[in-house]
Amino acid sequence: MMLSRSDRSGLSIWLWTIDKWIFFSFFTLLLLGIIFILTSSSTLELKLNKESYYFSIKHTIFVILSFFIAVILSKLNFHKIKFLSLVGFGLLIAALLYCLQYGSDIKGAKRWIDVFGQSLQPSEFIKPFFIIINAWLLTIWKSTQKNKFLFLSILSILSIDIMLLLQPDLGMTILITTIWIFQLLITGIPILFFISLIFVIPIVILLAYNFYSHVYVRINDFIFGTNFQANQALKLFNDAGYFGKGIGEGSLKNNLPDAHTDFIFSVIAEEFGIIVCLIIILIYTIIILRPLIIAFSCKDIFQILSLSSLSALIGVQSLIHISSNLSIIPTKGMTLPFLSYGGSSTISAAIVIGFLLSLTRKQIDFSEVNLDIEDYK
Repeated sequence: MMLSRSDRSGLSIWLWTIDKWIFFSFFTLLLLGIIFILTSSSTLELKLNKESYYFSIKHTIFVILSFFIAVILSKLNFHKIKFLSLVGFGLLIAALLYCLQYGSDIKGAKRWIDVFGQSLQPSEFIKPFFIIINAWLLTIWKSTQKNKFLFLSILSILSIDIMLLLQPDLGMTILITTIWIFQLLITGIPILFFISLIFVIPIVILLAYNFYSHVYVRINDFIFGTNFQANQALKLFNDAGYFGKGIGEGSLKNNLPDAHTDFIFSVIAEEFGIIVCLIIILIYTIIILRPLIIAFSCKDIFQILSLSSLSALIGVQSLIHISSNLSIIPTKGMTLPFLSYGGSSTISAAIVIGFLLSLTRKQIDFSEVNLDIEDYK
């Protein structure tokens, strides 16, 4: 694509400056998500006496909103991303506190709040904002060597983890803590401090196993192979073959209430086949590796930390979902970004993509473009 001096529309400039690998991978997953929700939610709509395409229509609305959010965020510079993240982080900490007292109790967990009749999960939204804030804190700590900024980083993750465990939400706790440790490792913390942090996660899991009944049940089901949902998903995954049973022909969605969320990857495997699953994994790999490749060429610590940890967030969450669907790990109730049903999950992942597009936008090579670089600043 070549741009002339006469072609200076905002859309043309935006299309030229964004990273197209990330954008089109994101766009492809959004479109695939609409198809997968359409085929995975039909049985649940009948069971809940919902009108036809109820979940598909809602998810399509989430997808459209997510697309525009990602586009808007992609136009922000570093300073605006930091300010937005600071405001968002503060509001979502308050929302997590509100959740503990007044949140909707669903399946024994208070993770949702009602906003204009729509259930929202603050823990989903806080992930990208926390990553940016923590990258900011660690960047200042690295450049100034003032330990108060490292202390603020530790205080922020402890605050989030405590509130998440009180909901309870062990899966989200592990996810966010893993990304935080990953950021510390990139920053270059002392090795002994890093090793001590590694032992924190199994200790948290052990405590959760002893104090939370649902964690106890899930781990025992995994160890003894008695989890009906996971066993069904794994069996049908193995029976899917290369091309699946056909759209709408799967039986997994008839047996599992969370087929369109926690087990969407198994539904995809059963109805569309292993080849489609491998293509999806390839698309996720592009979204994960592309920011990492760009980060390797960056000199700004904040940019390196943000790009690597945002891509790691997509990667770790996707890995947890796929691994639990394959019974490699206990079921975690973790959505697959862009493909699972859920407004909070889809919009949160879109925020991640928006930040990635913004942080990679200045890496585009302007040498072949017949425009002044100053026009883009």
